[in-house]
Amino acid sequence: MSYINDALRKAQKDKQSRYAAYGNIVSASGKKLDRSKKWLPIIGILAVVLFVAGMIIFLYGPEDKKVPAPRISAPPAASAVMNVVSTKPQIVKGTIADKKNKAGLKKETASPEIKVKPGNTDSRIIYEQALQRQHEGKLKEAKKLYKKVVKLNPRNVQALNNLGVIYMSRKTYKWAIIRFNDAIKIKHDYTDAHYNLACLYAQKNDVSRSLLYLKNAIRYNPEAIKWAKDDGDLKALADLPEFKKLLEKQ
Repeated sequence: MSYINDALRKAQKDKQSRYAAYGNIVSASGKKLDRSKKWLPIIGILAVVLFVAGMIIFLYGPEDKKVPAPRISAPPAASAVMNVVSTKPQIVKGTIADKKNKAGLKKETASPEIKVKPGNTDSRIIYEQALQRQHEGKLKEAKKLYKKVVKLNPRNVQALNNLGVIYMSRKTYKWAIIRFNDAIKIKHDYTDAHYNLACLYAQKNDVSRSLLYLKNAIRYNPEAIKWAKDDGDLKALADLPEFKKLLEKQ
């Protein structure tokens, strides 16, 4: 049995001697690995710090060129638009409307009595266009424009009154009365609408109503007496004593 044990010891020695030459290499690489493992966390921390510093410089550092803010165009001032509208009524001589004005009937309101708000600038411009068409006798075009004005500004008594005048000239009395009354509801002392209603009812031979509205017109504006003196639309009232008394008040 001893010779077997001796053989085993010898084999063990041979095995150990075979790898002895590589012992230093294995042990050295192991140390290097241990050292590199120690530096890995430090390198990682430095990388994070550098990254964060770079981001801060990128986001908050000075820039050579700044991006300009978007330019927003503001709407033109209301006063600038209002200057486009002429304050004087544009009157064409020799038209039917002018003859009626000379006779006394305030056929259309030439100059608005209510101050125009900035939001109603467009309706004011359209109103001036409609008034010009009406002076030219282009009543169909004028009516369309006045309707646009009323749609933009339902409280425009001048447009309502002038629509009533157009309807009255066409003997469409129902709609003329509606428009005149619409204007009076908004402005109860609106002389033109009262006077035009007086003329309308005189044309219909309704003298009582005609006198009523004529009295209203004279009460709100005594100048209506001058209009009534030579107004052919009021001929139905000419022989009435009450009408004559009204004209004598001047």
